[in-house]
Amino acid sequence: MPYSHDQPDNAARAKRLGTSVTIHRKQYSAARIAKELNELLGNPKYAANAANIGRIVQAEDGVSLACNAIEKQLRV
Repeated sequence: MPYSHDQPDNAARAKRLGTSVTIHRKQYSAARIAKELNELLGNPKYAANAANIGRIVQAEDGVSLACNAIEKQLRV
């Protein structure tokens, strides 16, 4: 349930990647959370999508990419 700041954007990205569902604040209830958690945990596509994204992230050299991006901005 994204609330504010960067959370709605992060939730939308995770949903597009097929690794999550989003519940809006007005739809939040214990019954809804239980239903969505059962779907997430019971549907292997979410775990498979998360595993695929995990492999992509692990293959990246995130520290070097971040440092290069920062250094590029500092040269401006």
